[in-house]
Amino acid sequence: MDKLLSLMGLCRRAGRLGVGHDAVFDAVRKGRAKAVILTCDASARHEKELEAAAFTGRIVKAGFTMEQAGLAVGKRSCVFSVEDEGFATAIEKTL
Repeated sequence: MDKLLSLMGLCRRAGRLGVGHDAVFDAVRKGRAKAVILTCDASARHEKELEAAAFTGRIVKAGFTMEQAGLAVGKRSCVFSVEDEGFATAIEKTL
């Protein structure tokens, strides 16, 4: 879990992590999102909205909360989009 959080922090600093509902769904609609990370306390609504948006990338259900993600990334949210294939692959490998 710590490795995943640190990868998300690196991705954020690289400018390739969308944070929050609006940023994530904008990236999904425009085809930039390679993976979407949902925290364990995210509502089922977010997952249903991803299905409705016809997201074909990876959906990662993380084992950490919004608070923990906020500490690692710098902004508290329950949904994140990874907009880089290298980061998406590295995040998938950590799971």
